[in-house]
Amino acid sequence: MSDFSNKSIVELAAIVANHLKRREIRVVLVGGLAVEIYSENIYLTNDIDMIDVSYQKPADLHKAMAEIGFAKQGRVFVNETTDITVEFPSPPITVGDEAVTETTVAHSPAGEIPILKAADVIKDRLAAYFHWKDKPSLVQALAVLIKFPEELPGIESFCRNEGSPETIALVRQMLAVATEQKITSMAGFEKLVVELSLQEL
Repeated sequence: MSDFSNKSIVELAAIVANHLKRREIRVVLVGGLAVEIYSENIYLTNDIDMIDVSYQKPADLHKAMAEIGFAKQGRVFVNETTDITVEFPSPPITVGDEAVTETTVAHSPAGEIPILKAADVIKDRLAAYFHWKDKPSLVQALAVLIKFPEELPGIESFCRNEGSPETIALVRQMLAVATEQKITSMAGFEKLVVELSLQEL
């Protein structure tokens, strides 16, 4: 069995992505680890979420993961040498009602990782907030947006298209206050989101 005990989650994501690529299974990183990468480790996770954009058979994916010591356990793949889990949400890649047609790559010591663009990671987190009023997702969106403030106009258009124009003012205010106060921690972002959300009531 492959030993991943000394591998970081980003390194492991690269190892998995490149192993699958050699088996003609093309994946794109989404979810919490994408937030971690773009927020520059403000947000941390122990889960790798990748979407198979090559639409291979589940049996082929299971076989390829088994080759590097990962076994399916419920919805996730596990390896006894690490606490990190790998999950493959169903394709296609969408953020809200938008289909994602372009992705990019993140670089790591273990290789490149196909990944959503930063703007789409923000949109994905906001979509979860729109649909489920999930405050942690709003916090994660802010953690990425503060690193990519140039994406704000596109994010505002997304809010309108998703039927949540009222969120625009909240997002603008969160970004302005977080920038002014130089907030750099998840605890700080969480506190800010709670305070500003209460003002919205």
